[in-house]
Amino acid sequence: MTKMQRKWIRISGRIAAVAAILIGAQAAQAGGYQLNDYSATGLGRSFAGAGVVGDDYSAIAFNPAGMSLAKRSGFQAGVTPVNLRSRVADLSSARTGELSVTVPVPHAFAQYKVNDKVDVGLGVYAPYGLATRYKSNWIGRDAAILSKLDIIDIAPAVSYRITDRWSVGASVIARYIYGHMTNEIKPETGSIPGSKSDFELDGWTIAGSLGVLYQPTDDTRVGFSWRSGSKQQVKGDHKMEGLPGLYAAYNGTYTGRSSPDLPQTFTLAGYQKIQKFGLSGTLRWTGWSESFPRFVMESENPMFAGKNGVAKSSVYNWRNTWTIAAGLDYYHTDSWTFRAGTAWDQSPAKRDAERTLRIPDTDRFWLSAGFSYIRDSWQLDAGYAYMIGRTAVVREGGEAFKYTGMRGNLLGIQAQFKF
Repeated sequence: MTKMQRKWIRISGRIAAVAAILIGAQAAQAGGYQLNDYSATGLGRSFAGAGVVGDDYSAIAFNPAGMSLAKRSGFQAGVTPVNLRSRVADLSSARTGELSVTVPVPHAFAQYKVNDKVDVGLGVYAPYGLATRYKSNWIGRDAAILSKLDIIDIAPAVSYRITDRWSVGASVIARYIYGHMTNEIKPETGSIPGSKSDFELDGWTIAGSLGVLYQPTDDTRVGFSWRSGSKQQVKGDHKMEGLPGLYAAYNGTYTGRSSPDLPQTFTLAGYQKIQKFGLSGTLRWTGWSESFPRFVMESENPMFAGKNGVAKSSVYNWRNTWTIAAGLDYYHTDSWTFRAGTAWDQSPAKRDAERTLRIPDTDRFWLSAGFSYIRDSWQLDAGYAYMIGRTAVVREGGEAFKYTGMRGNLLGIQAQFKF
């Protein structure tokens, strides 16, 4: 093997690790790649009071102890289309590009009251995820083009009312992860137009959550919940195509693997009703530092292999983060409720070098509003949130990219039926 080939292998290993970082990224509504979008009522108040307001069945996901607040059995289903946009500039050449993506985030919950003390339920929702797509000819195509992450939790849950004031709950989570990411290949001599590295991996694991709810009065409640982290074992295809000449032998489909970690979270939420108004708040901690200090990707393609067949790892050293949200509900009539909220969401990336083109993450600020309409046994909920991100710089592959005008639009709608 020539010296040039060895250098190419080392460079490709780094590209592979960066490309694979997607197995743990986001369509970007919460810090890092965390999602909240499994409640249209929650979206309307920026997810303040998550799991303790009691106006839909999403407590199964946020705090299973909050299931005890439901007065009737029922089910709900909804979807939140998410649109994200940002301008991107290459600081070394002044060339510009655009990040733009729209993805739907669906969810469904069902709950049954066994008796006055016990509720059981099932939730299907996406707690993490990513979707970023750049044009195939954009300036950073050698590091990222398509980045897609789907994580689905299937969570049976149960709550138990210990007394009139105290409830507890738990869920067992079957977690599925699917990741797909592509980029153009760039050896030392420059990009190879039309070449592509393509990872497509998936796998299952088990996680869980615990929650407690305290109601000192009928109009006051506080909840605390914990969702465990998880370590995924994912496997699938790694395809290389479009490599010419000396490197054509590396084209083909190989086995790819990884073991990405997902973080644990702790959430404190509260709610207070005062006549026709409901005040709510949430404080959440996410343990990114223990789940995402380093990322390693494996491939059987010899071009990507380092020692022992493992691609070189990428170091990110993300920090633990906080999210703070406040919301207000106005109970206009028995049929109509209007709400609004705001939130601040901290990014786990402390420095420019800890961001990637696949996760150009920054602190973000939320403004949201929504409503609910009840008729007979049906309830229709809608929520809208506008996200404002800070200017971010990504330093990757010896180049720097600046993201400005980072904005997000989220529109959630869901229907509930109670029996």
